[in-house]
Formats: sequence, C-alpha cells, structure tokens
Amino acid sequence: MSHRQQALSQIRAHSISNLRSELGGVLLGHAYRDGEQMLVEVIAALPARNDDHGPIHFTFTADAWSQIHHERAAQYPDLEIVGWFHTHPGLGVFYSSDDVVVHTAAFTLPWHVGLVVDPLGNEASYFGWQDGRLAPIPGYFEQLDTQEKPIVPWRVAKTEVWHTRETEQFYASYEGRSEDADVMSASYRLSHALPISNGVLLGIVGFVIGFFLLFGWVVALNQQVNSLESVVATLADETSLNAAVCPNPSLRILAPTVESSVQGGGKVAIFGTADLTNAARYQIEIRPAGSELWELAGVQRRQTDLGLLLNWDTRELPLGVYDVRLTAVDRQNIPLANVASCQITLELTP
Repeated sequence: MSHRQQALSQIRAHSISNLRSELGGVLLGHAYRDGEQMLVEVIAALPARNDDHGPIHFTFTADAWSQIHHERAAQYPDLEIVGWFHTHPGLGVFYSSDDVVVHTAAFTLPWHVGLVVDPLGNEASYFGWQDGRLAPIPGYFEQLDTQEKPIVPWRVAKTEVWHTRETEQFYASYEGRSEDADVMSASYRLSHALPISNGVLLGIVGFVIGFFLLFGWVVALNQQVNSLESVVATLADETSLNAAVCPNPSLRILAPTVESSVQGGGKVAIFGTADLTNAARYQIEIRPAGSELWELAGVQRRQTDLGLLLNWDTRELPLGVYDVRLTAVDRQNIPLANVASCQITLELTP
C-alpha cells in the first residue's frame, strides 16, 4: 500500500467533518504487479455525499455512486477506483460483518482495498483480499511528496475481520467474481452489531464490565475535580496572560499559560473554558511553531466553564515550541462566524 499525501489530506478532511456519524467514500489510483507482489497506489479520494449515515452506519446509495463517478470523470479521469474508505468515530478500527458484505459485493478485484479510520482514536487499518478472504493489511507507506512531515497522526491498529455465517455465504456466492465495482446498484448499510447469538453472553459481560467502569469513572472524576481545584488556585495570578491572546472568556485555554514550558514525553493536560451557545463542539489542534499544517489532537463535545479539554499525548513528539488552538465549530465542522479561535504557544522541554 502506497499513499500520496493528497489522498491522505482528502480522507482526513472528510473523516473529521462530522465526528458524530460514519462517513465514507472511494479511493482512486492505480494497481501494479511486480512478480507475485501487488502494489496499490492511492493518489486521491472522493467522499460519498449523502444523508444516509449515522453514528454506527454509512450507506453507499445509488445517488452517491452516481455523484462519485461524475466527480471522478471530471477531476480524475485517468485514475481507477482501487477501494473505499469509511470512518468509525470512537468505535475503534475493525471490519464488521456488514463491511465484509459491502467489500465482497462491490470491491471484488484482487487489488481492491478498504480503509477504516477512527478519527477520534487516531487509528486506521487497511483490509484487502488474501487467498480469497478479507484480512487486515499490516500497514501502508506514505509518500512524502508534498511535505516532509506525515499528513495524518493515525496509528496502524491491530485489528480483525468479523466473520459470520452470512459473510461466509457471501464469500461462497462471490467466489471467483471479477466484475468492476460499478455493479453495486443497491444500498448496503454498514452497521456494527454483533451476531444475535452472542447477545445474552455479551449482556452479562457488559454488565460486569460496566460496573467496574462505573467504579473507575467515579474515582477518576474525584481525581479530576481535585486537579481542577488545584488549577483554579494556581492560575489566579496567571490567567491574565492567556486572556491577552484569547479575549473571549467563553473560549479560552487556561492552562498551560501562553509561552510557558511544560514537560514533554508524556501527557499534557489542557484545561480551559468552552461555553458558547451556538457551538456543536470544540476542536483542539496542535502544530509545531512556524508550520502551516494543523493537526487535530482532540474534540471536546460538552460545554464547560472550567474543564479538562484534552490530555495531549506528547510521547512521540520532538521537544520544541508548539502552537495550540481551541476553535468552536458548528455541526458541519465549520468555525463559528465572528468567534475568534484561542491560540497559545508553549514549549515542550525534557
């Protein structure tokens, strides 16, 4: 698997445009064979534009396919459909039984691949055909063709394909099939429910796990309250520094303070105020000072007068100066009009 940065930018932009619903589209590029090795190069990506999606499903409709083919012919006439992508916001990365059905029905050529991205967990994984069955692909290569730094922060996740009796029947039904993906005229719904036969067992396991998670949540909440009280006390004389660069008291990073130094190599707690009536959510973005490319580090969905906005994971980041930006966005992921983002600069030190 080889990815040009243009394609990764297009996939990432679409994947974070709505973090409450699954989204998807197609991958465009070329496939090459070198002896027994197959190389798929993804050059561009086209989103599927339709309203038939939700928190745990995304659908390729006939209208979406028509739109995709029209845009491909207009923008990328020399590229072929080499696969598809879709998101699992907050669900993790895996291939559900319905993903298997869609891939088996519509992406039947040996080089057709599927990419699943969890934009909240910053995880991704490719899936493809191996010996007539779908299986995870260990990783992918990003071509540094437009900039030296990688475009996306996704980690390649260890994952699996969920097989059921129905998916085995689909394998049998489509064995040896070689038609192009254009044959897909019906709508295939991607839902991520476990097989019904496991329902009772999962209910029991879920109850037990839920109890311990609730206990852990209460303990963690008490620790967070104590942390917040400590932050309020220590920031009494320092918040004026951040207020100078973030004048809106309803959208402000309170800690760390502007131009401060924090220890890198771990998680940096970013506290702040995010309390705007018209905001659907708040994005926290990070970039090295001087860079033009922002990276999404986290999303805050709840309004808060003073709360933990993000535990910024800096373990894989080089030490140095970084910009941190807090932005209020609407349901279409567009920054609110006439509301300035809050941006501070800080330094990660040993």
